[in-house]
Amino acid sequence: MNRFVWIPALALANLRSEATRPWNAAVLALFMALNNLVWFVIWWLFFGLAGGIRGWMLGDVMQLFGIVAVAYGIYSSFFGGARHLAKFALDGSLDIYLGRPRSPLVGILFSRSDPTGIGDIVSGLGIIAWAAEGPGEVALAFAFAALGASVLVAAYVAINCLVFWTSGTVRVLDQLFDGFLTLASFPQIGMPGVVKVLLYTALPAAFVGNVPVEILREFSLVQLGGVCVAA
Repeated sequence: MNRFVWIPALALANLRSEATRPWNAAVLALFMALNNLVWFVIWWLFFGLAGGIRGWMLGDVMQLFGIVAVAYGIYSSFFGGARHLAKFALDGSLDIYLGRPRSPLVGILFSRSDPTGIGDIVSGLGIIAWAAEGPGEVALAFAFAALGASVLVAAYVAINCLVFWTSGTVRVLDQLFDGFLTLASFPQIGMPGVVKVLLYTALPAAFVGNVPVEILREFSLVQLGGVCVAA
């Protein structure tokens, strides 16, 4: 079986494992979508009172959160094993993947699926469609979300690999990723210059949502290339 057949087969098997409990998956996805709706209401109230902030309007923040939500949904639905890499290393489960003839990392990434990701994808696309000016912009935003998912997966893998050199627990590593995701989900309004440099280098969270939104606001070939290179 070549790689182009093996990887889709892994993804399908991963999704089928969650489909064995359809009601559980549906409820989890629904609650995640509702959680995203609450977030949207908070920002809607905020911008309703404050108006625009340094050129950012409600539609821009909606695009930002929508792209990040879809990116996170793609990660958790298809590559959820990234979250368990440190756990596998600590409890010896990594040996199962190391003994296979295929790439152990790909096998790990496709080993888990989180049904809440479907709620993120659906609600994120809904938020994007609400703020977008047409189907072309929705398609472009979804493409950015797919690239952002690559950055999220890579970041989670890198963070979990810290377990090989540090004594950090799985909980601490999860909190580090949550911090990365928070940085990706908020506009860079008023952030110090040093923080912005980090968000474009050591912690490339800016490429998940902020840079794509800047491109949607005003197209830039340089920024588009930056997002592709980062992914």
